[in-house]
Amino acid sequence: MATAAWGRAAKRLVAALLLPLGILLSPAAPGADGEELLPALKVAYVYNFTRFIRWPAGSPDRPFVVGVIGDAAMAGHLRALEREGKRVDGRPIAIRGFQGPDDLEPTDILFVGGAAAPWLDAIRRRTAGKPTLLVGDTPGFAGRGVAIELFRKPDIFGKSERLRFRIDPAALKDRGLTVSAQLYDVAEVVR
Repeated sequence: MATAAWGRAAKRLVAALLLPLGILLSPAAPGADGEELLPALKVAYVYNFTRFIRWPAGSPDRPFVVGVIGDAAMAGHLRALEREGKRVDGRPIAIRGFQGPDDLEPTDILFVGGAAAPWLDAIRRRTAGKPTLLVGDTPGFAGRGVAIELFRKPDIFGKSERLRFRIDPAALKDRGLTVSAQLYDVAEVVR
């Protein structure tokens, strides 16, 4: 019985994470393959993480800032959130791109791309103790200070891949972020 309840809860959470895809993927050409859809899926995941993570109360006059370092293309894809007028807790989303760790300004979410790997320690130091959720899509980043790592995993038949995520609880420690247990239920957890 508990397994069936967990399965239903997991399905609801996955559906909630992917709900906005209709809006975000509508410009895609019919018959687009998974590679073409992957950036939009990553954007949907980043946006929907905000529904399952609570930040300390922010100023309602300040936008919810999503920064990107080490992946200029992802910054461009995330701008869809600005164009669509997406909001987090009533605050408009603003996307900021950073060239290096010395350029970092306060963000609510910081997407760390693969090109930022040499700066990962400096990024962690610059954001330590701040309510900044570090998200990335580079293998091994979870476990090295990035709280949520997006990755592709083959389906059970091995014929296609799904976008999944892992959470590193140690990377969330001392950031003042509250993560819903529902998010942990569908994630791989780094120990």
